[in-house]
Amino acid sequence: MGAKTASEAASGPPGAPSGLAHARDLIHTVNAHKDIQTRFGHTPPPDPHAAEFWRKVFEAIGRFFRGMGELFAPLAPVLPWLLYALAIAVVCLLLSPVVRLFLTSRFERLFVRDTLRADEAWRPTKAAVTALLGDIDALAAQGLYDEAVHLLLVRSVADINAFRPDLVRPHYSARDILIHPLLPEAARPAFRAIVGWVEKSYFAGIAVGKAGFDACRQAYVDFVAAEGLA
Repeated sequence: MGAKTASEAASGPPGAPSGLAHARDLIHTVNAHKDIQTRFGHTPPPDPHAAEFWRKVFEAIGRFFRGMGELFAPLAPVLPWLLYALAIAVVCLLLSPVVRLFLTSRFERLFVRDTLRADEAWRPTKAAVTALLGDIDALAAQGLYDEAVHLLLVRSVADINAFRPDLVRPHYSARDILIHPLLPEAARPAFRAIVGWVEKSYFAGIAVGKAGFDACRQAYVDFVAAEGLA
């Protein structure tokens, strides 16, 4: 069989649209959608005034540094020794008791959390304990275990905030409160159990269920019993 002529290859098989015409139709369709860039956009020419402005700025900076170099040129032989003397003076200044006291007083607030210690136990009132247990038991009786454990966490945080207003901050998460040094150690195990179950419920989608609720309630009861409130 002989090779096809160029006109036959372009026209395709009998009954099919012309190859070139079909290609043009496809190109026109793609260009009409305008979701693919098919030509370069117009690039505005650079602004000569802006270019001249920045040229002058960089020239001024260069003149400044050249002038500084000429100014300090006579000090070049002794400049290293001057820098060593300045470094020694700075070290002596930082080691002086007056400067250390000044820096400590100025920046102490940045590191205050590192030196905080819980000086008292967290003791919610007996009325608050009774009301909280009644509320979470009512939710649990309806099968709302997730809501009950979340309420236990919220009310526990409110109790902590009432006891230590300097501990809880609006941006703190429950885990931030859990690891805070001002949280009394006696309250930490109960709070850890509650936080763990709430995180599973809200972030992992794991239902608390009766077992989880009972564990959180028992941890809270054990804590308040140890404090003589149960």
